[in-house]
Amino acid sequence: MSKYKILFITLILFVYSISNAQKEDMLLNKQNIITQDIPIPSTSFEDNSNISKASKALQEAANDSETKSKIILAQVYYQKSYDAFKANHLKNAKKNFNLFLDTLKSADIDPSLYFFIFDNLGEIIKQLNSIYSSTTTTITPITKEYSIAMSAEDNSLVEKYISIYSSKPAKERVQLAFERSGAYKDIILKTLREMNLPEELLYLPIVESLYNNNTVSRAGAVGIWQIMAHRGRALGLQINYWIDERKDPEKATKAACLYLKQLYLMLNDWHLALAAYNRGEYGLIRDMKFSNASNISEMVSRNAIPKETQNYVPQFIAAATIANNLESYGFNDLKYDQPIKYDIYHTDKVIDLKIAASCANTTLEEIKKLNPALQAWSTPLGYPNFALKIPYGSKDIFLESISKVKDLNPSPGFVKHKVVRGEYLEKIAAKYKTSPKKIYKDNPSLLKHKYLKPGQILIIRPGRKYFK
Repeated sequence: MSKYKILFITLILFVYSISNAQKEDMLLNKQNIITQDIPIPSTSFEDNSNISKASKALQEAANDSETKSKIILAQVYYQKSYDAFKANHLKNAKKNFNLFLDTLKSADIDPSLYFFIFDNLGEIIKQLNSIYSSTTTTITPITKEYSIAMSAEDNSLVEKYISIYSSKPAKERVQLAFERSGAYKDIILKTLREMNLPEELLYLPIVESLYNNNTVSRAGAVGIWQIMAHRGRALGLQINYWIDERKDPEKATKAACLYLKQLYLMLNDWHLALAAYNRGEYGLIRDMKFSNASNISEMVSRNAIPKETQNYVPQFIAAATIANNLESYGFNDLKYDQPIKYDIYHTDKVIDLKIAASCANTTLEEIKKLNPALQAWSTPLGYPNFALKIPYGSKDIFLESISKVKDLNPSPGFVKHKVVRGEYLEKIAAKYKTSPKKIYKDNPSLLKHKYLKPGQILIIRPGRKYFK
């Protein structure tokens, strides 16, 4: 369902909450209803007629039996849909939700009523963006509600990790992490601001991966944000044979930030949200229920939380504390990685990365570095409008060169042949328009055996006539 539909529904339900303030017997009564005048704040507006129109519309809404009945019916369908969803009867939930939408759309609601909710539109849109991970590039200020306390229930653990991170041998690894962060800082801060999240979360990847995008945990978490495969797919990331978007800095950052925001909205506490990022929300909630605890300290005292999760928030606070005053903790002369810059070529085709590198006048290694999410030799199959990243400033020469390439995914020059019963080398060579001598050259193990065996795999470079 589109954002616009949800916004419309939100507006209607707000209006309904106002009109529903009348007593239930008044709403259901078919007789004429006398409503009291609704006080309007004496605020200066350019068009005071809007106020009077809205006031009149609000008063008339309670008397409009048809509109009133449709709003009440819509509420019934909504409740049925909600109850069915809670009971995991998804088909029935969808059916009643569609009835809810259709009923609301058929209600004749005066648009002047929307005047009363204009002050709430900003918050509504913020909530929609949190659900749908808005791609808008507007940077909004960080609000006070999103600030992470830089102290833990047990500050001795914070002090312990500050000491560990600022002393050898860990200090060298932490310094390298800060230096690596230079490549990702702009991407992460932009996303945090778009999603109205605390900027301190810039330092979470230090705890997760030391900002090493190639890190893979024992559990299979990948990338700077250490996202598990099932979590990544749930957050909209593509993870398959061709591509693993957990290693795409922009997409992985958006997914991680969306997950962090969901955790905060769920738990209403940043320390619990961070612990859930490490533990998983269901695991942490089980720990809280099991121990009847409302914070990490209580779970620790009741032996209800894993050691790794117990240490996670203090580690994050230690990393953020050091980051905000690097020199005082002995981190001097850091050589930050340059921010990632690139041009983009959108394609629906499978392009061999060697061809792409050649067209961009660069190396295969550089193309792979710019596209860390790619797992195969080429751009992914079945990925419409894939954004292939090429070196910054190379797009013109790339477009000119690739337009001249006839085969974007050429054969590597050999095939695999599985020997079947009755085949011999001369027969196979004739099939592929080559010679036994050349087959021997590519398969030196054949010299050790007198005969071919069924099921044996041969590497064969077909002759030119084979492709004609």
